[in-house]
Amino acid sequence: HTHGLAHFLEHMLFMGTSKYPTENYYDSFLSSHGGSDNAYTELEYTVYHFDIPMQEKLREVLDIFGQFFVMPLLKMEAMEREIQSIESEFRLSEKSDECRLQQLLCFTCGKEEGEHCFGKFSWGNLKSLKEIPEQHGIDVMAQLRKFYNQYYYAANMRLVVIGAYTLDELQEQVVRCFSDVPAHPRGEPSLLDMTRTNANTWEETCRSGIKDYGMPFAPASLARIYRVVPVRERHSLNITWQVPPQGSNWRSKPCDYIAHLIGHEAAGSLLSALKAKSLVTACYAGVGSGGYENASSHALFNLTFTLSEEGVSHWGEIVTEIYNYIGMIRYYCATQDGLPSWIYEELRAIQDVAYKFEDEMTPEELVENIVEDMAPAFSLPPERLLDGNSLLFEYDGDAIKDIVDNFLVPRNARLDLMSSTFGRDA
Repeated sequence: HTHGLAHFLEHMLFMGTSKYPTENYYDSFLSSHGGSDNAYTELEYTVYHFDIPMQEKLREVLDIFGQFFVMPLLKMEAMEREIQSIESEFRLSEKSDECRLQQLLCFTCGKEEGEHCFGKFSWGNLKSLKEIPEQHGIDVMAQLRKFYNQYYYAANMRLVVIGAYTLDELQEQVVRCFSDVPAHPRGEPSLLDMTRTNANTWEETCRSGIKDYGMPFAPASLARIYRVVPVRERHSLNITWQVPPQGSNWRSKPCDYIAHLIGHEAAGSLLSALKAKSLVTACYAGVGSGGYENASSHALFNLTFTLSEEGVSHWGEIVTEIYNYIGMIRYYCATQDGLPSWIYEELRAIQDVAYKFEDEMTPEELVENIVEDMAPAFSLPPERLLDGNSLLFEYDGDAIKDIVDNFLVPRNARLDLMSSTFGRDA
């Protein structure tokens, strides 16, 4: 009855700590020294990040930041203001067609309360964090403190720091500022706790409890089409297939291989054939990088077409062509020679060039990328944190065949047809 609690906690940590009790002191310190900060909550993790151009202030801001995870005040008097802040964010985003479609996926996943975290309203708003809890006699602040005590501990956290100091100096700063973070849950452990193997070594692997939830969509919610009225003028067709979590496939990335074929734009591709009929104008295929699309429990393979108005009324023809194309891939997978090897070499070369010549990231972007890649969903070893999610290392035809044969099938798909023509006066 307290959906959005993780997002609410993210807000409340900025409201002061025992050592630095002034509200928004962290924000004020950074802005007064030319820095900035932000935070965001995904399906199974929250990321906090900051940057500060004045190198000599890094020690101070690390100490202020570290206290978030040692002893935040979580003040009752700040609760109402922060719920209103979350409500404002919700109101701004409820006009976004992308956010609305994401929430539709969650709301219609077919899982009952508690069956899968995907089905929860993780954003939160005034209704979910105040009105509904009050109706059920729930103490939201007590739930917030319980959530903090269960999940905010060192073994459940990852930290990335970039600064113009030696590694020894950076380590000294991190130890000084974060050594008081509890190693284990402060109270009753959560059922979603990570299971760690070879803990505190370079060979450590983690298994998130979310993995046990399994796939997010119940069978009853699949093999269906959902017609969606957008806020903006647009027409699109989105097909979503749920597939097993892909973290263990980081070396071969079979979904990238399949996406390369289905989303190709050259002559002879699915897109070019549908463009020739004036039904579509663009497409995207693959597993997204967001926490809802790529999680410990599942991955969502999406195929999205931007449609012409004519394409809306011919959506059935488009879907038929999609499955004809997937059938062709399935046929090649079943042959003795399998899919042509040059396709893999082409994709690997493309990713090599893209990685080698990509624009240099800012330090803040780099720490965000690395800390997300350290999440259990990706299963990356330490030596591959910089390139493991960007490059191909091996070809796995069996993994590709498994996804195409068992998951890219109509009974495992949901269609979201979005069009401004829906609801128009005849």
